Amino acid sequence: MRGGQINAEMYHIVELIVNSALLWIFLQSAMSVLVTVLYEFCVPWLIWGSLIVVVALKLARVSPPPGGTVQEVLGVNPLLLCSANSVPENHGNGEQYCMRVVAHRGGGYDYPENSLLAFRNTRGKGCTAVELDLRLTKDNIPILFHDSTIERLTGQQGTISEMTWNELKEFDISFNHPLKNKFSESERIALLHDVLPECLANEQRVIIDIKETRLDVVQVVLDAYEKYPKLFQRCVVSSFNPIVVYMIRKKEPRIVSSLAWRPYFFSRTSYAGLEALGPVRYHNLFKHLAACILEILYEWLLPRFVYYIVGVSAVLLHKDIVNPRVIERWRDRGIRVIAWTVNRPSEKTHFSRFLKVTYLTDTLHLEKDM
Repeated sequence: MRGGQINAEMYHIVELIVNSALLWIFLQSAMSVLVTVLYEFCVPWLIWGSLIVVVALKLARVSPPPGGTVQEVLGVNPLLLCSANSVPENHGNGEQYCMRVVAHRGGGYDYPENSLLAFRNTRGKGCTAVELDLRLTKDNIPILFHDSTIERLTGQQGTISEMTWNELKEFDISFNHPLKNKFSESERIALLHDVLPECLANEQRVIIDIKETRLDVVQVVLDAYEKYPKLFQRCVVSSFNPIVVYMIRKKEPRIVSSLAWRPYFFSRTSYAGLEALGPVRYHNLFKHLAACILEILYEWLLPRFVYYIVGVSAVLLHKDIVNPRVIERWRDRGIRVIAWTVNRPSEKTHFSRFLKVTYLTDTLHLEKDM
């Protein structure tokens, strides 16, 4: 507990220093503008600099797909639903689909996460949208796996990026599942190209969450769209890494995309809201401080510049930071908010009925209006 308190205090000190530096820069800039205008009677350098930045942003930006394409993928915005939670009849182009519930990793509480069995169960439950995690093996085979290591699911040791598909395909990903006795056979890691055709054939929407850090994944995603053109009307490409999404959309701007975000992403390996701070990502003090500074800056940049440059159509936000004000700010930018991961029945009611946003869930048990 003591170590966690020290880390929290350190983060707040870093945050105070960064915010103080930003405040000083603002005050100094404001003073410089006043002096330039009042005493030198010329256009301040801040104006010229701002114009240069605006032009640079325009040149670097990848425009989002047309609104009709975004609506075909995401459906009617849940914010437009009437009080009975039904889709208005007079909606623009007649498209009546609305993405309300997304099976997170195919519903990892009900069946082994990211498995063929899980995705087939979503269809049986009537779920119209699924989320899956994309990683590459050592030999660049695209597989569905969330973690960078296999220990949590298989009980074995190994790192995905250091293992070939031939090595990985033998592991049982239901080994540690709490409902293991429910499955008649062991479940293997799924290939991306095994799952996509089934989801598309079932007319399900797909969110591909890119967990891979190697840039080889950019071409893998582009190849998938070339092989399955229907993805342009059914799929969202998402990642915590804006560079990966930007590179994908730079080459294929028709792709509908999103960016994911949670507090302490750069400095901690997990986030549990008010329950506890997750383990630090870097044990080296200087790396940890750098990560703290980076996440403070990125959290400021994301809703101001990053989303605009990448041209995203949605943001995937941790449920604990989603509130009416956040939804309003993103709505004003033309961006959908999708909350994750919402599992309790009371939370599902809150997000669907009160906040009216799409949410990701690990279980489809007792779900309605999917």
